[in-house]
Amino acid sequence: MKTLITLLFLLSTLSIQASGWIQQTNFGGTARHRTTMLALGNKIYAGLGHYNGAGINILFEDWWEFDPASGSWSQKADYLGGPCYHAAAFSIENIGYVGTGRVTSNQLVKDFFKYDPTTNTWLQLTDFPGVGRRGAVGFAINNYGYIGTGTGSSDMYRYDPANDSWIIIAPVPGGARMSGVGFAIDGYGYAGTGYRSNLGWSSSDFYKYNPALNSWTALPDVGVGALGTITRMEACGFSLNGKGYVLTGVNISSGNNYKDMWEFNPSSETWVQIEDFDGTARRYLSGIELNGFGYVGLGTNGTNFNDFWKFDQVLSLLDRNLESIELSAYPNPAISELNIKVDWADDVPLSNMELTLSNLNGKIVATQPLNVNNNKFDVSTLKAGNYIYSIQYNGSSIKSGRIVKK
Repeated sequence: MKTLITLLFLLSTLSIQASGWIQQTNFGGTARHRTTMLALGNKIYAGLGHYNGAGINILFEDWWEFDPASGSWSQKADYLGGPCYHAAAFSIENIGYVGTGRVTSNQLVKDFFKYDPTTNTWLQLTDFPGVGRRGAVGFAINNYGYIGTGTGSSDMYRYDPANDSWIIIAPVPGGARMSGVGFAIDGYGYAGTGYRSNLGWSSSDFYKYNPALNSWTALPDVGVGALGTITRMEACGFSLNGKGYVLTGVNISSGNNYKDMWEFNPSSETWVQIEDFDGTARRYLSGIELNGFGYVGLGTNGTNFNDFWKFDQVLSLLDRNLESIELSAYPNPAISELNIKVDWADDVPLSNMELTLSNLNGKIVATQPLNVNNNKFDVSTLKAGNYIYSIQYNGSSIKSGRIVKK
């Protein structure tokens, strides 16, 4: 029977419908907050931090490695600076750099160390040149590291690993701030939010650093929505595939812990609110980027956490753009050649996307990488009947339709 089958758009029943968040194996150590996290090689490293229990402040010096390939944690060499929390960090050429923070004696320190994951060793370097502090931001641009702000401070310093030296650079605008966020995108630094000690409240301001000009420029505030502006401190921030992300944190006035998430587009210098963090609302969530994914974990809302999560930017973008992705096939019915046209959302990358053709039993009979407006299948040797064509991302069906083979 010659029947023209109406094209069906089918939403996946997998994680694409929920969000870009995928829970990973819990952190290998004790639940805690004010931790330090780095990405080195193909692994994530996390440790230090503290928790308050029965009026006692428990600090950590342990250091853990997470392997995304196996989903396992393993303990590595302890931090050379001893038990410490709220330290700043950055990485350059797969070497981690960690320093500042508060230690067991309640002192604010400015010692500075590097970690080599290939030898699992720490080495002490030249001290951070500013006053001791905690809650500073750290990021790297090209082959230089940057650490600044923190307890009672707005100053910023650049570190050169080639000669183990520091220089002072332009301070972050807005006055002293602690527990802000910082990251780098395409050769520029970004910093903002945090506790503004000169004002006495948490903030939403954000700034861009140009290393060639040694200058900061103001950007739109983060967290501006229909209900007003959300100010925050102790948030999480990281960059991923050319965009910036700020999420979670706490409002110092209300004590409200957040789970909202905001995406920054440096081309338009705009923020947009996207899906919430999938874990419990909290402050002091730690985060980093590795191999095209974001990884976040730990933190507290009064209860300390050891959960760990992966953020898949592509899944997030697909979830937000699914309605605008259009899929069609012709001729339908098909005899020898099937053409599939895709009208794709500009923001969604095509990497790891496949176009598949399956029979009604679910057996894939043809597959190829997804291209926009240039997808053809030779169906001349297929048996007559009904088939499903589908866009697949990492094994999840994004959108699909049905065709008849004559």
